[in-house]
Amino acid sequence: MTNLTEGDLFRGLIAVAAPIVVGNVLQSGLEIVDLFFVGRLGAEAIAGVAMGTSIVMVLMTVIIGLVTANTAFVSRHYGAKDLDMVAKGVSHTLALGLVFSVVLSVAGILFAEDMLLLLGAEPAVAVLGASYLTVLFAGSAAMVELWVINSSFQSCGDATTPMLLVVLANTLNIVLDPLLIFGYGAVPAFGVAGAAYATIISRSVAFTIAFALLLSGRTPIPFSFRTKFEIPLAWRLIRVAVPNSVQSGLRSVTFLVMMAVVAVFGTAALSAYGIVGRLEMVALMPGFGVATATAVIVGQNLGARKPERAEEGVRLSALMNGGFMVLVGMVFYFAAPAIVEIFDPSGESTAIGVSYLQTVAPFYVLIAVAIVLGFALNGAGDTKRPMYATLFSMVLFQVPLACILPGLLGIGIMGVWLAVVFGAVLQTGMLFSMYRRGAWKATMI
Repeated sequence: MTNLTEGDLFRGLIAVAAPIVVGNVLQSGLEIVDLFFVGRLGAEAIAGVAMGTSIVMVLMTVIIGLVTANTAFVSRHYGAKDLDMVAKGVSHTLALGLVFSVVLSVAGILFAEDMLLLLGAEPAVAVLGASYLTVLFAGSAAMVELWVINSSFQSCGDATTPMLLVVLANTLNIVLDPLLIFGYGAVPAFGVAGAAYATIISRSVAFTIAFALLLSGRTPIPFSFRTKFEIPLAWRLIRVAVPNSVQSGLRSVTFLVMMAVVAVFGTAALSAYGIVGRLEMVALMPGFGVATATAVIVGQNLGARKPERAEEGVRLSALMNGGFMVLVGMVFYFAAPAIVEIFDPSGESTAIGVSYLQTVAPFYVLIAVAIVLGFALNGAGDTKRPMYATLFSMVLFQVPLACILPGLLGIGIMGVWLAVVFGAVLQTGMLFSMYRRGAWKATMI
């Protein structure tokens, strides 16, 4: 465990961020592996999985909010050395996560194909996407609870255990991917659904181990099944979770609407958007890892009543993220054709994917800083302001521009890419202004 309230802050940031970064990169790398194997099934399969993944993220927004609330709550009370409240926060989040995941899973399974068709997917794409979605939703509870436990470990400064669990899960997933997608021997070929089966099986194994560790008494979290469920505490968590869930929902809905806009330009454009979206997530994963560590730093130091140290952590993280994404942006800009071609053997989507990367990649530095600022506010439990920033910059600004610019300027899909850039610029500016005002330092949770 790493106590981020004392000692060299840079070393503490690295100690927590490095395992999270490794875990996030491995997780996103796994998504790329999924995309690689699914890509062998054709552009329709890629489009189906891309749209299906987007729907999953929309329906999982409640869980994302709960995990954010758990991080803020656990890190705050760990910094204050109140381990009993740490344990209560974890147990309540696990209970809420289980309830919400079951409800959302049922809804997702029942309406998977209808949602895909509503987004503008062609019938063949909708069928493939639905086969992927229903399997993911059926096993989503294990994924959700693993997520909660990992965030709890990280909030107490233990980022290594979650990383090792990700390594285990991803190794198993990579082995299962080709086996279940294409079949071998007595194992039938499940096609697109095979990628989902591989994900669920591997995550279930990791969850079993994580839960065993939580019960073992080898962590600073004195977890017990005897913990009484307290409505007021659950409500405290929900109050923090809801704005973040709304924010995540707005972000995911924005992505879905953007996919619908892109779909107007054909299946090749949709496939390209799916490819670059996955690539972009891989590129941003180190940034999300550093930002997660930032949220822990902020939470622990506010709990220890050291707001100045929390601010120092945010500055270090912003510099680290910004510098790294400058390098990534340069690689993506100059190597875009070669990168996209790896995941598009047919070449149908390459040119469109390259146009996206060469338009958006130069602005990755702004996105990286925005991620740090947003996580810093969330780590303090101030989840309303990032929600407002997302609402105005993405929903009320980016989406309308994406609909208007292609026809207004006569530049086709390039207008959609410009809308993404303008939205990122506005969001970064809003978050920076909110952070500088400093109200987050007085947030109670």
